[in-house]
Amino acid sequence: MKNNTLELIILYALVTCVALIIATVARFFADSMGFDSFTSFMVFIIILVVEIIVYLSINVFVRAWMVPWIGKGLVKIPHFRKRIVPVADNTQIRTEHSLSKIQEWDNAKAIAIQYTKETFAPYLADDSEITRLCDYIILYAEKKDLSSLTPIKGVKQLSTTDILHFGWNIWNHFKGSKVGKQEDMALFLKVVFAHTLREIEVESIKSHLKDDERKGIIKIKGDISE
Repeated sequence: MKNNTLELIILYALVTCVALIIATVARFFADSMGFDSFTSFMVFIIILVVEIIVYLSINVFVRAWMVPWIGKGLVKIPHFRKRIVPVADNTQIRTEHSLSKIQEWDNAKAIAIQYTKETFAPYLADDSEITRLCDYIILYAEKKDLSSLTPIKGVKQLSTTDILHFGWNIWNHFKGSKVGKQEDMALFLKVVFAHTLREIEVESIKSHLKDDERKGIIKIKGDISE
């Protein structure tokens, strides 16, 4: 990094010196032609500005057009291919890794939504409530503020154990993504299923998420995608 900075300083210093020399020569030429000092000075400034514009234009042209074109030609030469291609490959690998992570996260959310729909469809008569619950699951997964959530209504036949098992399954599904601690899921359940869990404190919810794994309608699952 220091070497690159030093090279840029040297390059800009050389360009500046050359530009000043050319502009100074132009001013001397204007003086020799009999122009007054102000006109000669303006010639100096104009020449300097034109040089800057020309330099920037050439710089942009070389970076945007010439370098990629030359690079494509060099890649065809075995000696340079070994030096150029790995850099491009590394950049491509990083991009592909980022895209893969995004796709993996989107898939995880889609699986959670599908699981939620399949689990609650038989026990929530109002489809809008199922949709709202799915929206809340996304908010939980994205660690958004949950203070404004309103309880889901009309949950039928599901016991406290069922709700706790559902919460553990969702938490377990997202835990690899570092979504949150079990305390966060306990608070989520307390807010979203306030009617069912009205007599249970958040700490107690957290402590009993996985109790009686095989009991209830909703069972504990190691993988909700299965």
